[in-house]
Amino acid sequence: MNIKKRAKKFACALLAVTMASTLLLAGCAGAEEPELSAPLKIGTLNGPTGMGMSQIMESPELYQVTTFQSPDEAVSKIVTGELDIAAVSSNLGAVLYNKLEGDVVLLATNTLGVLYIAENGNAVGDIADLKGKTIIASGKGGSPEFILNQLLLSQGIDPTKDVTVNWLMNHTDVASSLMAADGAVAMLPQPFMTIVSEKNSNVRLAVDLNAVWQETQGTALPMGILIAQRSLVEQRAADVEIFLKAYAESVELVNADPAAAAALISKHGIISDQMIAEKAIPTCNIVFISAQDSKEDLNRFYEIISEMDMKSVGGKIPDEAFYYSSGE
Repeated sequence: MNIKKRAKKFACALLAVTMASTLLLAGCAGAEEPELSAPLKIGTLNGPTGMGMSQIMESPELYQVTTFQSPDEAVSKIVTGELDIAAVSSNLGAVLYNKLEGDVVLLATNTLGVLYIAENGNAVGDIADLKGKTIIASGKGGSPEFILNQLLLSQGIDPTKDVTVNWLMNHTDVASSLMAADGAVAMLPQPFMTIVSEKNSNVRLAVDLNAVWQETQGTALPMGILIAQRSLVEQRAADVEIFLKAYAESVELVNADPAAAAALISKHGIISDQMIAEKAIPTCNIVFISAQDSKEDLNRFYEIISEMDMKSVGGKIPDEAFYYSSGE
């Protein structure tokens, strides 16, 4: 074949590739991201669960996110059907599943352990050092109490005899009491742990309860979950998938770029102080773990706390139907 023919053949081949590429790009450009059939009403709390949602809050026309101060506010709206999706504590999700006879579905785990032992001093270095101490805390009757008791027991400490737990109404009261008294010991979640250590340089993080849980229980500590109305999952399955993708991306942004995430967190009033938000993010354990991938750790958590009090999970450990599966 002479050079002219080769050149002509090459030109034709190049033209064909170019046209194919153009058609492919045109097809990609024309492929739009799937859209929600209607906005989703979502409830979350001030703290790690709300922090993980900070990016989707930038699309209020799609995700109508309400941030609540108290879990009770979100729960009441899930019960009445005013919310499609809500971030709640893992044991509360189990309670609602049983109370509502299966009408809620677990979509994902969104927060692992966020509890820490803080001290206004230097006497506590591990769980064993808590023996004989008074611990200021909030969350009696909920996950914080069950987690603390289990970890004390794992070190041979009787929660009813070997320590005194002063249960207060909320985390803010605990933080104030901790900062006010030299030598005080408290159990605090993030971002309150960061807030108090920034306000009082004598307050330090003494024990990471999430790490101790993993060491002693051999499992992750799933503290926060996303639940949805079962009717939403059944009637708007495509919307659920779109939301989960958007939420996973939001969580990824928070962990990958705390500075950018902190700006959004402050903007949306989840934590007003942008610096505090940025510093707290690395120890907030904000995650996105699908329901199916969460199942083993959640089941183990439910088994542990139900052995202390079956009411902690609403009377029985949730069955398979509690866990969302893509394509339901």
